[in-house]
Amino acid sequence: MTAPRAAERVLILAPIGRDAELMSTYLERGGIACRICDDMPMLCDEVRNGAGALVLTDEALAQPKSTTALAERLHEQPPWSEIPIIILTGLPSFEAKNRTFGDLGKRTNMTLIDRPVRIASLVSAAQSALRARQRQYEIRDLMQKLEDRVHERDRFLAILGHELRNPLGAILLASQMTGDDGRLDPEHAELIERQARHLTRLVNDLLDLSRVVSGKIVLKRQPVDLRQTLNQTMQMILPHAKVHKVSLDVRSPALPVIADADPLRAEQIVSNILTNAVKYTPEGGHVIVALEREGDRAAIRVADDGVGIAPERIGTIFELFAQAENAIGRAQGGMGIGLALVRNLVELHGGSVTARSDGLGKGSEFVVTLPIADVEAMPEAAPETRQPEHAGVRRIVIVEDNPDVRELLRLKLRRLGHSVDAVSDGNDGVQKIVDAKPDMALIDIGLPGIDGYQVARQVRMRIGDGVVLVAVSGFGQPEDKRKAIEAGFDDHLTKPADVNDIENLLARFPPRNSAFRMTGVTGPS
Repeated sequence: MTAPRAAERVLILAPIGRDAELMSTYLERGGIACRICDDMPMLCDEVRNGAGALVLTDEALAQPKSTTALAERLHEQPPWSEIPIIILTGLPSFEAKNRTFGDLGKRTNMTLIDRPVRIASLVSAAQSALRARQRQYEIRDLMQKLEDRVHERDRFLAILGHELRNPLGAILLASQMTGDDGRLDPEHAELIERQARHLTRLVNDLLDLSRVVSGKIVLKRQPVDLRQTLNQTMQMILPHAKVHKVSLDVRSPALPVIADADPLRAEQIVSNILTNAVKYTPEGGHVIVALEREGDRAAIRVADDGVGIAPERIGTIFELFAQAENAIGRAQGGMGIGLALVRNLVELHGGSVTARSDGLGKGSEFVVTLPIADVEAMPEAAPETRQPEHAGVRRIVIVEDNPDVRELLRLKLRRLGHSVDAVSDGNDGVQKIVDAKPDMALIDIGLPGIDGYQVARQVRMRIGDGVVLVAVSGFGQPEDKRKAIEAGFDDHLTKPADVNDIENLLARFPPRNSAFRMTGVTGPS
């Protein structure tokens, strides 16, 4: 008998006459599995194997030691479990109802049925007992799920702490590598930027995975030439590969391979697969990326000669936290979210992703397929207009309550030649923007005084469209961007804001303060 079946059966102990056989016959006709026990020791053993309910006659509990033995066995049950007991009693009704049967009533629920027993009453009582038992099993399963979630949460927090401390440690050490003149050399400055971008990718992957799982990501599909996607991704991955001393070889066909995909998500898929391959390939190793068309599918193959994958892990490699089990103490680390995100994004596109490896130390190959777009060729791309290296001197107001972010951003923009004022409070921000009438205002959302949305609304009420307002926030979901636009912002940047992103915004939005543009006055610096 299987475990679930054993947990649903009724155990019967009726030592006198043919009562046990008759009850078993009628209960089984009602669709209830039964097991007849010869004596109390056998019943107690069977309880350990699983039971949905017990049916006993009062003769089975006539001896105090029998009641004690059963009470002790019931006491061994886990907290969620209370096996229902049905007792058939020949005692007068009043006496039976006032009998406690020792400690049994303290450990479980009992139902007393007067004899002679009507078959319908017995079957109905057994069915009710089994339904109550089923609810206990549901509670047990829910408790187990909650325990699993707590364990998963604790494991995730441990891995997250590990993964955050690595780049944070590198950033802290590099920031302390100043020379006698108090300056950082270019190598350490590049290390800080590289590790900061790694932290940004980690946080973005976490947020994106949460959005995918909750169904909040909407793909913006269009024809995408995957050759361009590969080239763009390679430009981002190459510095990472050079640091790890891993060579990258890209093999693209001469003709376009046009997929029906969200271009940003396609790049994210390829980037995560490539980053994973580089991370798990030792120094001097190789990663080969091949793009090809297979019928109505585009296939991207990423093969490496790295650490490989154990056979027992191939089936779980795309599960959330799959890499986390052995991450602590390993140089490669990994939170186990990158490949989980890849699988979810690929499946959103109607594609597939698979992994293959000959074992540990023998490298691995990942294959991503995406549907081919229903077009003959990509539309002609408009010729790119190169932006000047500098968008021109602008007057900028920063409204940011974090002093380090505020001062660093102000300093960087001033070094780029802009005239910059900075304040830390929402109310002060409104007044400074209205008084200075800058070309652009970079406004944090979570501000003391009044928040960034209120700042934008008040500025629009007082000076209209005379300034470009940009929300700078740690909240970067589509809903957050929509709220920013509705409040009066022209655009939205998600923290950490890159100075290059701000420069691109300056190039996109011409100065709105015509007097400042015509006179070229830069204002106080």
